[in-house]
Amino acid sequence: MEYAAWINRTDRDFAAGFFADFLRELAAAHDEKALQVLMANVARDFGCQYYALISHEDHRIYRPGQVDVREYPAAIAERIIGQGTYRRDPVFRGCMFADSAFIWSKLNTLIAMDRRDRATLEFGLSHGLNEGITVPCNKLGYCLGSATFAGKISAEQAEKLIGLVQMIGVFAFKHARELAGEPIVKGTRPRLNPRPRDCVALVARGLSNKQIARALNLAPRTVDGYLRDGYRLFNAANRAELLAAAVLAGEIGTDELK
Repeated sequence: MEYAAWINRTDRDFAAGFFADFLRELAAAHDEKALQVLMANVARDFGCQYYALISHEDHRIYRPGQVDVREYPAAIAERIIGQGTYRRDPVFRGCMFADSAFIWSKLNTLIAMDRRDRATLEFGLSHGLNEGITVPCNKLGYCLGSATFAGKISAEQAEKLIGLVQMIGVFAFKHARELAGEPIVKGTRPRLNPRPRDCVALVARGLSNKQIARALNLAPRTVDGYLRDGYRLFNAANRAELLAAAVLAGEIGTDELK
């Protein structure tokens, strides 16, 4: 059903019917191509130009279970995926703090926005991403992912869509992960040993290396070594990337980012 025909409707029966139809079509999408067609149709029904189901990881390196099903502006994909800037992307970072679907124009209620974040959103706007709705998709032991519908909608329209997008996004991403051949994960063992993990957790609280050393009763050079190991382990270039990578990997809880 076209977006214009139902966006102003609010009755629950209608939304439930739309969602039920989507689930039937999702079950019949037996490969990625069929899922792409379905998601493109849903995006159009929502009045959106673009959609993306993606796991938040470095897609320049293939790993089993990666999710990357999208119709998105090429310049944005090149920036986030081709250049590997996904850890700095404000929408991806917003997923680390949101417990359900959120609207891009309200990102500043989830994360502290700096000039680079604003520049990223302005770059998106220049390529047709004026507004979007993103659903965080998390499963213990797996890389964080998200489902997004974006472009051509207003903030007011996004508010009306957010509940339905939440339901559709969660199920669509789950199906995409299954099609990708999700790896078997049984209580993945943390890759950071306890003391290095403590150091990274204190980095999350804004402590310097010297302050971390005092807090943990360690020699400063020991803290330096632990953090260097963390940079190598997560292929991080700086403290911000180290924190983002540790959270995305499940090593550090978002409750520790205070």
